[in-house]
Amino acid sequence: MNRKSGSSHVVNKLDAHNVLVLYAIHLLSFQPELQPIKTPINKTQQRSFFAAFTLIELLITLCVLSILLMVAIPSFRTMVLNNRLAANADSLVNALNYARSSALSQAMTIKVCPLSTPGSTVCGADWNTGWIIVTQPTSGTATLLKSQQSPSGASSLTANTVEVLFDRFGLSTTQSNFTLCDDRGGTFARSVEVLTTGYVQSSSTPGQAVWNNGTLNCP
Repeated sequence: MNRKSGSSHVVNKLDAHNVLVLYAIHLLSFQPELQPIKTPINKTQQRSFFAAFTLIELLITLCVLSILLMVAIPSFRTMVLNNRLAANADSLVNALNYARSSALSQAMTIKVCPLSTPGSTVCGADWNTGWIIVTQPTSGTATLLKSQQSPSGASSLTANTVEVLFDRFGLSTTQSNFTLCDDRGGTFARSVEVLTTGYVQSSSTPGQAVWNNGTLNCP
């Protein structure tokens, strides 16, 4: 009888202990739901938030943009025109060097002269129409190697000669000077020179003649 009551007392203690453990676990696992804190915003704050720019700030911004455009647009135009003249000068240099290398490789005289009619081997009189590169054999007819239309844009091309001849040794019969201009005048002009040795060079400084470092003049 006493043994049963003792064991029953032990069981009751274990049950009470288990209940306490379960209740502690329940308390630890309970996390109350947090509600976001809403800060009231009055109508004045709403108006100041949405009115990002005032009229005075907008006018100041427009004035600054206008000044930047006034400075940037002329500079951009100058850069475009300078690049165009430089590209036209490079095109002429490449043509002259091609003529010289052709004279050396074919062991015959090669002529560079103004273009008269596209596809023709007959020279013209105005370098502004473009140029042609033709062979000058001792016998037989001339052969058109290359032709180039007038330089792009408003560039003009003048020279102190009507033709450039490279002999079979790559030498030029005369020194030839070319000037490339646009409507801005000699200050921005470019120059190309063919030495009697056959060497072709161009000016790296706008407005400067490569043959004497003097000032270029445009027609």
